[in-house]
Amino acid sequence: MKGKVLSSQALLVAVSRSSVTASTIVDGLGYSASLAAATQWVLKDAPGSVATLAVGSRGGQAFDEDPKRWWVLSSALEDMARLLEILLPLHPGWFLPGAALANCVRSGALVGRQSLVNGTILRHFALRENLGDIRAKLEAQGRILAIAALPIGISLFRWTEGLTTVVDNQGGEAISPAGLLAAGAVYGSIFLSHNWFCFKAAQALKFTNLNAFRLTVLARHFVAQNKVLGVGDVAALEGVYSSRQEQTGQIRVGINFKSFSDESDLDLNEVLEIHNREGYLLTLAGKTVLVCIKTEAEDSDVIQAVLQAQLLLSKSKSNAMTDPSPNKEELMRESLEEATSALESFLERLRQSGWSTQVVRGAWNTIHCKI
Repeated sequence: MKGKVLSSQALLVAVSRSSVTASTIVDGLGYSASLAAATQWVLKDAPGSVATLAVGSRGGQAFDEDPKRWWVLSSALEDMARLLEILLPLHPGWFLPGAALANCVRSGALVGRQSLVNGTILRHFALRENLGDIRAKLEAQGRILAIAALPIGISLFRWTEGLTTVVDNQGGEAISPAGLLAAGAVYGSIFLSHNWFCFKAAQALKFTNLNAFRLTVLARHFVAQNKVLGVGDVAALEGVYSSRQEQTGQIRVGINFKSFSDESDLDLNEVLEIHNREGYLLTLAGKTVLVCIKTEAEDSDVIQAVLQAQLLLSKSKSNAMTDPSPNKEELMRESLEEATSALESFLERLRQSGWSTQVVRGAWNTIHCKI
């Protein structure tokens, strides 16, 4: 919140200085400083609207799939935009392009952060489905922080402006390098601490619904050890910036049908025939299992698909030790049969461990496949 106050004040200083310069240049045309300032202030918001539309329409599907990472990233991008705004008084002539860029980045980041805070992350706190109560308390806390941050932000801005602006030998204003360094340390500490707290908060989040990562990890432990990990255990494995590829690299869920057919080691007609009654298609591509989800698939179909993928990987590794060229179609049929028979047990164990059997599809590709 202090960063917002500081950046807003910095923008006002930058636009006033840039408009005075512009009005001096074109004074003969009858333009005034106030008109130049108002025009630039309005124009700077246009790219932000475009960024909001772009992120809202194209990027929103990824937020629920990986909420921890996107929350921290969106917060960091918002802070970077604020930092750019704070630096604009140093180069007031760059106000319009600089403020437009900052507004664009911040608006896109805000879509992600607010969508997650008011949606996915809110579910983490509303354990008794008391979403309204939680949201009201968040609004109240936000107002308290805003009231507290306002005088602090104004004081910090005045203090740092006094550090950076000095009187030169000709009686004009000049930038003090030492003061600029001190101001940078103040702003940097605010943004770094904010992002650190966001990171630690994201680490503490636990989600009971299933995405591709959580489902793959759970299915792997179920197949290998006949146990289902708890919500906290998977949350620790998921982390914030931890590599998802290391955990799910051998299973690719939600692949598009063209890649599925191009990369498959098996005859496509055989794959279609084996899975004609399932809500998905599944095939081997080297040491990787590709999963293509059908449009009409239910959550249980997705869970069975990942379970079968883990069984197929396990069988492929076991058979490779004794048979250098195993019958992949036979392994496919065996894994499907085992997955079908083990599905109910897997679902029940998931519920007992506190998991919801709802699956977040994210930006997965789906196909219409009627045979």
